[in-house]
Amino acid sequence: MQRDRVYAPHAREPAPTSHVVNLPGLVRCALALHDQELAARLTEGIEPRTPLADHALCATRAALTEAAGDPAEAAALYAGAAERWATLGDVPERAHALLGHGRCLLADGQTDAELPLAQAHDLFASMGYNPALAETESLLARAAAPAP
Repeated sequence: MQRDRVYAPHAREPAPTSHVVNLPGLVRCALALHDQELAARLTEGIEPRTPLADHALCATRAALTEAAGDPAEAAALYAGAAERWATLGDVPERAHALLGHGRCLLADGQTDAELPLAQAHDLFASMGYNPALAETESLLARAAAPAP
């Protein structure tokens, strides 16, 4: 396999199941590395043929929209992703979607970020996801701070 190919040589070739299962995390990693191009390429060729693929694409659209600088739209996408992950029972991805929802609400200057952040906090704490928990606690502190 060539290094410049993400997972498949042809867009018509279905993404491996492992790629779809890990897609939101892979996109988060690429965005943490400030590589929006890679993050977008990771989603190429994935068809929403299963609930998992559909939910993963919804979550990655939210992350890509946030990275593109549209927090209002990203907040709405993250809220939808959180609901989708809840129906599927994926607690880690639901927590990440709630975190993204709250982060985008804060970035957009909204005052209702505390609820999704508190929900994300509880989920991350229950799973011991300490780095995500630390980010959530920092955002909760910002959300609770009085406006200047």
